[in-house]
Amino acid sequence: MTFQPSYSTRPTLRVDLDALKANYAALSKLAGAAKIGASVKADAYGLGAVPVGRALYGAGCRIFFVATAGEGKILRDGIGPNAAIYVLNGPAPRDKGVLLGAKLKPVINSLEQARFWASVADEVNEPPYTAIHIDTGMNRLGLPLDDLTELARDKKLWKSLNPEWVMSHLACAGEASNPMNKTQLERFRKAAAQLPLTPLSLANSAGIYLGKPYHFQMVRPGISLYGGQATTRPEQEVTQPVVTLLAPILQVRYIKAGETIGYNASFTADKDMRIAVVGAGYADGIPVSHSNKGTAIVHDMEVPIVGRVSMDLTILDVTEARLTVEMGGVAVFRGSHLEAEAGIGETLNYELLVRLGQRCRRDYWKPKKEDNR
Repeated sequence: MTFQPSYSTRPTLRVDLDALKANYAALSKLAGAAKIGASVKADAYGLGAVPVGRALYGAGCRIFFVATAGEGKILRDGIGPNAAIYVLNGPAPRDKGVLLGAKLKPVINSLEQARFWASVADEVNEPPYTAIHIDTGMNRLGLPLDDLTELARDKKLWKSLNPEWVMSHLACAGEASNPMNKTQLERFRKAAAQLPLTPLSLANSAGIYLGKPYHFQMVRPGISLYGGQATTRPEQEVTQPVVTLLAPILQVRYIKAGETIGYNASFTADKDMRIAVVGAGYADGIPVSHSNKGTAIVHDMEVPIVGRVSMDLTILDVTEARLTVEMGGVAVFRGSHLEAEAGIGETLNYELLVRLGQRCRRDYWKPKKEDNR
């Protein structure tokens, strides 16, 4: 066989930056007057914080959220000095130099963090602004309501922190009818009323779809920017897929009925079969849980995964494929099938994105009209 000039055994992660920017615009329209603060933590959900950050900055985004100071520095180096970058996990002594040097803005989650950062702010001429995170019922990060009352009374501490935003996080926003949403909204309003007048932020991706009462002055989408479903009502959502994993076909084989496939011989052929071995496995983001029940797309046809997904390889049953399947072709994962893949693996679309392996070649792609793949 003659190799195709573009053939590589390395899988490709194709990130459609035009679709990303279209999602940003669609969510901005839905959010009305509220600003967009883009969640680009965990390397922009596995897609690459710097190229994603640059694309969003080019689309007009000026507020970003990361999880750690290290993530913030990488993003700052990539997008320059003019955007606000908030660190959700808050400040810690070892991160002080990075926070100050990269002009990152810590999110204050506890009185301990508040007092630590106030001491830092008192040492420098121009300390970064902060955001105050209130826990309204998720019982994860955030100031408990009793601690918030103490912070509200300490005017010196509040002034030292110099907050730009007061925020909380919704636990059940994907389910519009869940009573937790209204409970958190009421708690957030009541808590914020104790504080000096400060812009507010509550809604994540799913929260945007709960409507204007949840938008306040800023919304903070994450999964929706990257084309993932955020709610239990996908028909209402306004975004499109952003990421596709292309796995090269390394070998096409014919096996007889009764032969087994892969580790632990977990699949036995009940008929003569044609299989394709593709160059992507769980190191590249194809979960082991998809063994013998997941699918891929080959020539626009859904084909099953057979045998156990291994670290570098996945095996597909292409017996019924209508077109020629040969070395140098590709099998397609993610894309518009992201939600179905999450369901098969009994996991979250978030997890399928952030698990995408670093060895994939990143292709920050702009579609051509003739490219229908």
